[in-house]
Amino acid sequence: LVAMVVWISPPRRLLAGELMTGIRRTEFVAHYQPIIELSTGRCVGAEALIRWPRPDGSTVRPDHFIPFAEDHGMIGQITELVIGNVIASMKTALVEHRDMHIAINLSPEDVESGHFLTVVSDALKQTGVETSQIWLEVTERGFIHSDIARATLTKARVAGHVIAIDDFGTGYSSLSLLESLPVSVLKIDKSFVDAIGQNAATSLVTPHIIEMAHSLKLKMVAEGIE
Repeated sequence: LVAMVVWISPPRRLLAGELMTGIRRTEFVAHYQPIIELSTGRCVGAEALIRWPRPDGSTVRPDHFIPFAEDHGMIGQITELVIGNVIASMKTALVEHRDMHIAINLSPEDVESGHFLTVVSDALKQTGVETSQIWLEVTERGFIHSDIARATLTKARVAGHVIAIDDFGTGYSSLSLLESLPVSVLKIDKSFVDAIGQNAATSLVTPHIIEMAHSLKLKMVAEGIE
């Protein structure tokens, strides 16, 4: 019999405990980044960004706690809290403005489990919000198991959700993979937008991404245009 001991450093052990407490107390909230239609200047939607304000007034950075939650099997619970928070807080606005949407980010674990589909469906009941008003964003890391991702996202698309690829160009998506997935929106990563007009190797990437999106008849959202 061989016993394996997994050692977690004190700071990370502390974060694990705080994260579980934060989930239990539903401390996570959503902030909203507007999405503007450039041709009209109208706000047509927003992306929900998760934030973790602590009871002591501090805020834990998303790039600190999200990877930790993903590595320790807690990201699904956080996604569930965000979905409930978004739909509860935005349902009135979405019902009043049918042309608006809210985008919610999914982790690779969410895509693999597919549990979010039931969570969203239950949260939307009796709200009057259309399924198509809840966009689901998946990073390229979510396609590691492409067959599972395809099956899950196809179910989401059939349910009426719009599927977007987030941070496109930072992973390994190919044209053939994009063609096989039920994707409607391609989001250009901020790093490529920042490189436009600059003497950088990545400055040539954005035109190719735009050309790819046009060839696949996908909508585009460019991050960081401010």
